[in-house]
Amino acid sequence: MSAATRLALEQQRDRALDDLVALRTQEAAGEIDPSHAAGLRLRYEADAAAALRALETLPEQGPAPGRSPRRIALALGGFAIVAVVVVIALVNAVEPRAAGGFVTGGPETPTTLDLSTVSTEEMEAVVAANPDVIPMRLALARRYVEAGDFSAALPHYFEVLERDTRNPEALMYMGWMTYLSGDAETGVALIEQSLEVAPGDILATWLLANARYYGLGDRAGAVPLLEAVLASGLAPPEIVAEAEQMIAEAGS
Repeated sequence: MSAATRLALEQQRDRALDDLVALRTQEAAGEIDPSHAAGLRLRYEADAAAALRALETLPEQGPAPGRSPRRIALALGGFAIVAVVVVIALVNAVEPRAAGGFVTGGPETPTTLDLSTVSTEEMEAVVAANPDVIPMRLALARRYVEAGDFSAALPHYFEVLERDTRNPEALMYMGWMTYLSGDAETGVALIEQSLEVAPGDILATWLLANARYYGLGDRAGAVPLLEAVLASGLAPPEIVAEAEQMIAEAGS
């Protein structure tokens, strides 16, 4: 496909994601009828998903202007560390449970399902049979994100936001995927919405810091976020070292 085709798909993606961000703002302010908003959301989500799937099939190209190899490597490397290490560290710090565990059942009889023993296909089947069970859908989407399969994760995050327009985890990962796809401004806006719902979330704070630092080139704006990550005491050594280096570079 030509460069013009790639540009058209990127514009379709950016336009649809911008529309979704604006729609959520209008809904929160009561400026749009819920039934009308639902129809618009479906259309915007379909447009964004189609563009992202098409972009993932295009041949790899060199870094776009302004996106240095170091910046891309740090973003992708930071993502891998965060998804696998920081999430586990935060879960263990807040609510210790078996590794890979997923809490099921009601508050009277909670049980723990070890998701490491459940295949992705089995999780898909459970989610398909129970479409309103948001925690399981989020766990499945997170598995896809950690594997780098954004096109598989995206529909699940859309489904979550269809049922809960202000779900902080879905907004956070949607924002991070959007940033990695090249639209830093929309990605930052989505992660910021996540933090509006869940202020102080350390994972979202770290992701926002990276998107601002490397995506927008806003080092000054990223520093307070990095300092908050360090002050939390929850970040693993890899993240602490990276955050300290970023702060030092911002001050140089």
